[in-house]
Amino acid sequence: MEEIEKSSMRSLFWKDEILQVLYWMDGEGLGNKVKIAQVLALLNTNEANLLYQISKLVDEDVLLASSPEINKNTEIQLSTETKKEAGRRFADAFQGYQKAGHGECGPDCEFCYGPDGHKLDNCVHNCATAH
Repeated sequence: MEEIEKSSMRSLFWKDEILQVLYWMDGEGLGNKVKIAQVLALLNTNEANLLYQISKLVDEDVLLASSPEINKNTEIQLSTETKKEAGRRFADAFQGYQKAGHGECGPDCEFCYGPDGHKLDNCVHNCATAH
């Protein structure tokens, strides 16, 4: 028997994970409507738990489903209102990974600019001459 995580804390965790995955899939051009089986392949959970969590989110109008019967072939998508929330959650989760690469730093880079806004001579990204 596959475990279903029904506690409020775990439901919040899975909501966050599901919204982020759907937002990412849409952003990567994989579709704004995707089968639950595709989401299952990206999350570390079992099918029964994911179906349970998605059913709750559909009941709460957080997600839209292609049919009232939720199974691994059901297509789901973010509602218009939820897409903004999913984008915020995704940005928050990956904030530290979305900084510019070497040579692409802007004036807000704490490693390349001092508190006065002037370029540091010892820029750790080696972009002192790039600007």
